[in-house]
Amino acid sequence: MIVTCKEAVIRSFAALDGGRMDEVADGFAEDGVWHRQGAALRGPAGVAGALAARPAGRVTAHLVQNFVADFDDEQAARVRYVVLTYRHDAPEGAVAPAIAPLGQPYSIAAYEDRMRRTNETWLVVERRSRNLFINQ
Repeated sequence: MIVTCKEAVIRSFAALDGGRMDEVADGFAEDGVWHRQGAALRGPAGVAGALAARPAGRVTAHLVQNFVADFDDEQAARVRYVVLTYRHDAPEGAVAPAIAPLGQPYSIAAYEDRMRRTNETWLVVERRSRNLFINQ
């Protein structure tokens, strides 16, 4: 079964929120790049390395909305979507709570991905985002 590019994006954020960083990294092409927090994370190894540095006490929920895909052909797509993020950081050295307190949303960001279908899987070739709103 061919995984759609929308499902690939949603699975990526679900893996991120679930702490399955290897799955997030596996969603990137070998030549893929994620422009994240001022750095260019290159390929699955670059993504995995950056996500390994994520604080152990961080809990996130990324809600993906307003998904639009434009297909260049059957193997290439450009997708745009908005992500509402909730985030809780436990005190340094603490383990993430089973249920985090619900505060204000952390941010709302607009994302743009270029994706390529390899075999039956859609992989991110390039991911960019910009914050539309941020909780200060």
